[in-house]
Amino acid sequence: MTAMEGKILHNRYKILRPVGVGGMAEVYLAQDMLLDREVAVKILRAQFINDKSLLEQFRREAQSAARLIHPSIVNIFDVCGENSTYFIVMEYVDGETLKNMLDRQGPLKPFWAVHIACELAAALQHAHNRNIIHCDIKPHNILINKNMTPKIADFGIARMVSSQTMVYTSSVIGSVHYLSPEQAGGAPVTAQSDIYSLGIVLYEMLTGHVPFDGKTAVAVAMMHLEKKPRSLKEYNSELPDSLQDVIDKALAKDPADRYATAEEMWQDLYNIKNKMLQESVEEDYAEMLGITALAKPELGEPTGHIYDWARAGETGAPEETIIMKPAFNKTTDEIVQEAAAVNKRERRNKYLKLFALVAVLAAVFLMVGNVFSRKTVDVPSVVGKSVVEAQKTLEQVGFTVKLDEEYDEKVTPGYVIKQEPEGISKRKEGSEITLVVSKGLEMLQMPDLVGLSFDKAQKTLKEMGYEVGVVTYKFVAGKTTESVLEQAPKAKNQTPKGSKVDLVVCRDPKDLTMPDVMGSGLSNAQKVLGELGIMDITVLRYVESSNTEGTVVGMEPPAGAKFAGDGKVVLQISSGRHPQSVNKYAEFVVPSGSGAQDVQIILNDDNGQRTVYQGSQKAGVRIRQKVEVTGAGKVQFFCNNKLVEEKNL
Repeated sequence: MTAMEGKILHNRYKILRPVGVGGMAEVYLAQDMLLDREVAVKILRAQFINDKSLLEQFRREAQSAARLIHPSIVNIFDVCGENSTYFIVMEYVDGETLKNMLDRQGPLKPFWAVHIACELAAALQHAHNRNIIHCDIKPHNILINKNMTPKIADFGIARMVSSQTMVYTSSVIGSVHYLSPEQAGGAPVTAQSDIYSLGIVLYEMLTGHVPFDGKTAVAVAMMHLEKKPRSLKEYNSELPDSLQDVIDKALAKDPADRYATAEEMWQDLYNIKNKMLQESVEEDYAEMLGITALAKPELGEPTGHIYDWARAGETGAPEETIIMKPAFNKTTDEIVQEAAAVNKRERRNKYLKLFALVAVLAAVFLMVGNVFSRKTVDVPSVVGKSVVEAQKTLEQVGFTVKLDEEYDEKVTPGYVIKQEPEGISKRKEGSEITLVVSKGLEMLQMPDLVGLSFDKAQKTLKEMGYEVGVVTYKFVAGKTTESVLEQAPKAKNQTPKGSKVDLVVCRDPKDLTMPDVMGSGLSNAQKVLGELGIMDITVLRYVESSNTEGTVVGMEPPAGAKFAGDGKVVLQISSGRHPQSVNKYAEFVVPSGSGAQDVQIILNDDNGQRTVYQGSQKAGVRIRQKVEVTGAGKVQFFCNNKLVEEKNL
């Protein structure tokens, strides 16, 4: 048991147990006794508390990070300091760090690596949009929860760590592997530094190794500046080239050659992820797409004891039951004495009851008098404030606070949505004020709509609070007409309530309208027709046309015609324009001059430039040269390397 366990910080956070240790801080699991939930408390180490500039940066950066609300960023709830203890209260993530996962199981499956990197890129773009740069992206700062959702931790202290720790020391040997070249070289840090670090993390997830490693931090830093990492295929020959392209761009030495934004990197990763899903067999990723959060454990049966009324002297015990002995063989005096004792006991009980009644009435009168004697004060408006600030404000003016929670997608979690009574009213000191606190977006498990009728799918989504997004139609043999073929997001994904869900619905192939694919490339035309269920496609190539080579210049049936999905479609594809070659004559007279002259005739036509005659001729000789011209042609006549004459053919 550590010294911190069992302590209560800020009269609210009870430390339960340690969950992690870092170079600057220690992390504990704690119970938020106000909101009755588990949180993580990160406490700054004692050796840093005397540095005032560092403490101010700790507070300022943590408050900036608290503005970040994203599913892949650990939420920060509070920043506190008391009795020389400075700590951040944040979301507790039930899972493990990406570093632990990689150490435990080695490189991830490509799909998982791309999925995690895609979510991290989206989170970084969210932060960069708010002018916050993490500066220390690495697997140690990335938590993976039970749903395999990554969450970036240490926003707020990352910048502080990088400014307080020298790069070229052994104390940062764990971080130097993820530093960008500009960080290693001492240049200013930009958002692209985070992109470089994310590229390192993706490389490690795919290969199980960091791209640069050495015996000292200095050696590793120099590798970031000078070396090129080994290719992904040296570790796994089956990794697609598209991933190597992402790695190469993210790890470019010059920031100008890198992704300009995290959103650009996200787009490439998102496209790769979708392609993996489309090319895989359904069962390959069924487990991946079906992971859900672990169910909360059921509460145990309440325990307690039977109240023992027989305990001596306990207030509230029932009156004593008196057992009278038979009056046989007793004298008159004994009977009179016993009767007197009974009467005395009864009188005493009556007095006790009367005293109790008087005490209760006095308490009631005192309580009523106290109510009427309390001051009437204005109720402060605390809507829009954090629950901690709101409670403090109300308690300072003498009110008690009751907390309720509601989901609200527009209000940051932990902030007050409404209060009862409202801020414009007046109440007696000591009155109870009810605050409704936001729980943020309500996340629901996406239902499985595949196989349902379109009408049933629409009804299901509406009942759960979702909206129908883009609906597309295509024909798939063997599937029921008007049934759902695909959905996005996929079933069992945790998705915010109110999200739009895109559907692909099977249509009747007996009554199709031919789409217009004229001018489209062949591959795109085949894709459009295939999505309608048209598989019998005949392609006539090399149709000479002025249209771009490889585009559709004819189709049968024509666009807009009614068509049965099992019929045949004929496409004509342009081979481009190929002009004919013709024979023509070029005539020139060698100009006057002394002796023989070097003569050259050059032809320019659609096939380019070429020499058609070269030799030595005397002045006055007429030259008539036959040339084969393709398209528009022009000949040039040179003597002694000087242009003498030019003619169009």
